[in-house]
Amino acid sequence: MSLLHTAFKLATIPYGVMFRERRPGLVILGYHRIGGGTSSDIDLPVAEFAAQMAYLRRHYRLVSLDDATSMSVSQELNGHADLVAVTFDDGYRDFYEHAFPVLQEHRIPATVYVATAYVEAQRPFDFGVLGRARRRPEPMSWSQLRELAQSDLITIGAHTHHHLDLTLLPPAEVRQEVERCHGLIADRLGEAPRHFAYPWGRLTPVVRRQVGEQFKTAARGGCGKNPFGALDLLGLWRRPIQQADVAWLFRLKLRSYLDGEEHFRAIAERFGRRGIKPGQPTPTRA
Repeated sequence: MSLLHTAFKLATIPYGVMFRERRPGLVILGYHRIGGGTSSDIDLPVAEFAAQMAYLRRHYRLVSLDDATSMSVSQELNGHADLVAVTFDDGYRDFYEHAFPVLQEHRIPATVYVATAYVEAQRPFDFGVLGRARRRPEPMSWSQLRELAQSDLITIGAHTHHHLDLTLLPPAEVRQEVERCHGLIADRLGEAPRHFAYPWGRLTPVVRRQVGEQFKTAARGGCGKNPFGALDLLGLWRRPIQQADVAWLFRLKLRSYLDGEEHFRAIAERFGRRGIKPGQPTPTRA
């Protein structure tokens, strides 16, 4: 499977050469699992993740989402080098066990978007392909999240309560998913979350508006850079990092040469989404 993923990435490079974003801006990297020991494309080996973080520390200015989306930082670096922000989805326990120590070693800030129903009930993640996994990954506990939030590196963000595709829900259920997640994080950690990630990366104007009532920023799916001076705070692009993103592909992705990857993947996924009912787990990545 990794060979197929690599071949797909290589096939999209000509698109990236032609249409890559050349303006300086904010690059947000999206991770999921670190060191889970599976073959899933969203589960990176610890050594590979550590190498990526070491590379970022040597070559880029790394910032938190709070700093990256402030007007002062954007204006300061407008016209100069890219900023890089690191993010993680869902709230897997292996983040606490494997990713956090690496981030501490390299002093890299990160945002972790949490699906609160799994943390609250301490039940394994079961959406999408995880529902068919023989061994489902465990969530972090509130005490672990509290420890992360009290560090000077980690920001806890929101990823809805049940990790449902908000674009398939009626407005009342969208509001319930967003507000329940926001309220639980504020109550359990003592500070309201400021940042949100749309499950499955999908949004509509209605979803965007309701999320904007609760959060400062929201990250979407796809793959792109966020140019300085034109930051869409409720539709921030991220670049998903996968197992197949070995060192040289990782560097190409940072420089926008693989932005076509998610463009073509989204086209394929649109065909696969036909017939999905509201609330039904979708067969794509988290």
